[in-house]
Amino acid sequence: MKIAFLGGGKIGRAMIEHVVKNKNGEIVFIYDPFLNEAEIFGIKVVNEITESIFNGLDLVVECAQASVLSDHLAKILPCCSIMPFSMTAFRDDGLREQAKELCERYGTNVFLPHGAILGLDGIFDGRDVLKEVSVETIKNPKSLGRDDKEVTVLFEGTTRKATELFPRNVNVHAAVALAGIGFDRTRSKITADPSVDTNTHIIHLAGDGIDFEIRVSSFSEGGVSGKYVPLSACGSLDRVLGGSGFRFV
Repeated sequence: MKIAFLGGGKIGRAMIEHVVKNKNGEIVFIYDPFLNEAEIFGIKVVNEITESIFNGLDLVVECAQASVLSDHLAKILPCCSIMPFSMTAFRDDGLREQAKELCERYGTNVFLPHGAILGLDGIFDGRDVLKEVSVETIKNPKSLGRDDKEVTVLFEGTTRKATELFPRNVNVHAAVALAGIGFDRTRSKITADPSVDTNTHIIHLAGDGIDFEIRVSSFSEGGVSGKYVPLSACGSLDRVLGGSGFRFV
C-alpha cells in the first residue's frame, strides 16, 4: 500500500517509524513545510502540495493541522482514502458533506483514528439510542498555551464552539461528536489544572437503557498530545492497512 503523510511532528514520526520498521507499507513522501530535512528515514520530504501529488496513492495520513485537512481534502479523496487526525476540521458541515460526496463518487474512505481515547466504535454502535454525550478534557495549562496558577474552567458549551476556540486541543471532542450525536448535541468542557502532568479525557454517554463513562489519562510530553496518542495512532494505522479501519465516511 502506497502512503503519504501530511505532517512530520511527534505523531507523524511515530507512525512513519512504525511503518518503516514493520514494512507494512510504502511511504512515498512526507509533506511538512516546517521541516528542514530533505528526507526522514530515507523518505522524501516535500514542502508544497501540487494538484497531482496524490495520484497513485492508496492512503494519506493527515497529522498536521485542521487547515491542511480543509485545504487539501478535495484533492485527496478523488485519488485515495485518508486517515485524518485533525478532526476539528469537520466542525464545518460543508466539509463533512463534501467528504461524503467524494467518497461515494470515487469509492474512497475517511477513516476515524482512535487518537487519545478508547471506545469510538462503541459510541458509533450506540449513536441511535444516545441522548446525552459530554466530553471533559483536563490538561496542565502549559499544554493549553496558558500559565494559570489555579484550576480554571476555560470553556463549557457545545463541541462545535469548542472546536472553533481550541482547534488543536479538542480533536478528542470532535472524534466523539463524529462517532456519536454530532457537534451541536455533544457538550464540551475544557479545564486547565496546574497540579496535573497528564492529559485526561472523560466521556460520559447516556441513552435508552445505557449509561457509561470512559476515562483516559496519559502523561503529557510537553505538547498538546499525551504519551498514549502515538501508540494509538500506530494501532489505528495498522488496522487501516490491514483492512479493518473504522470508517466514518
